[in-house]
Amino acid sequence: FYFAIVHSLQEQQTFFWRLTGARMGDTAEDQAVYGWVVEYAKSGRSKCQSTKLEIPKGDIRIGKEVDNPFKEGTKMCLWYGVEALFKSFRLGSAKAPRVSSTDELVGFGDLKKDDQDKLKTMIDAENEFRAGLAEVDADATRFEHTKNGGVFWSVVQNGSLTRVRWGAIGEEGSVSEKEHKDEATATKFVEKKIAEKEKGGYVKVGDGGGVADEGDDAGGGAAEEPAPKGKKGKADAKKQTKRKAEDDADADNDSATDKAKKGKTETAAATAAAAPPATAAGGEDETVYGWQVEYAKSGRSKCQKTKEAIPQGAV
Repeated sequence: FYFAIVHSLQEQQTFFWRLTGARMGDTAEDQAVYGWVVEYAKSGRSKCQSTKLEIPKGDIRIGKEVDNPFKEGTKMCLWYGVEALFKSFRLGSAKAPRVSSTDELVGFGDLKKDDQDKLKTMIDAENEFRAGLAEVDADATRFEHTKNGGVFWSVVQNGSLTRVRWGAIGEEGSVSEKEHKDEATATKFVEKKIAEKEKGGYVKVGDGGGVADEGDDAGGGAAEEPAPKGKKGKADAKKQTKRKAEDDADADNDSATDKAKKGKTETAAATAAAAPPATAAGGEDETVYGWQVEYAKSGRSKCQKTKEAIPQGAV
């Protein structure tokens, strides 16, 4: 009965964090991490916080020590499978805590020698991966957009490795790091993502590491491209002027440009230009205004993650 209660609490911890986070301004990702614990799973009941799959008894599991939302003043561990945890390090908030040394793992000395060697190899490889991207992070190609008060998106490549960073201008933002099959595949990925951003109205502002410097435009405005020369240059300049006017219209719906647009075709074009660009990064640019909790009024709504129907009366 005791283990059933503990298991139930672990299942609900993310839900309760979202409830308390909505009040305190925190999310599960923002929770303070006090340390890391490694051990062999004592049973097959604990679930990996990343994959939501049960961790088999005897398998290595790593716990992230955080505040216990069910008992004030105490701490608890969120358990992860080893591979799933290291995979999660390459996604999410750029400032999220990550394991960088075996010295940070309480209980490491109690593991078998082979398992110690395996963990050390994984940590060393992850450190090398991140160091390689850190070396070239300052050379990241950076784009900005005036929507949502000013947002940025940047990408950098180091051989077969890529790092994408996005968020509000002036903040560190979130990251997505990938190791591609080879350098050519990574290059193709970078070119594709850049093309998507340019099509979506983002403007290149130069090189940067994904964090706005004090010298950046405080308003999040994009740097203007130099005007080309010659007949072709005049045509290009005219296109640039038109694009800038459309960007201004996005930032101010009451602008003179919007008022001047008439006709069905022009209205449709203006609507398309004002809409947030679609991305292939899982909605990374989507603005979240808040969270709502309630009991399902019917069994027709579907979970956005599992795509399964949410039973009537379920939270």
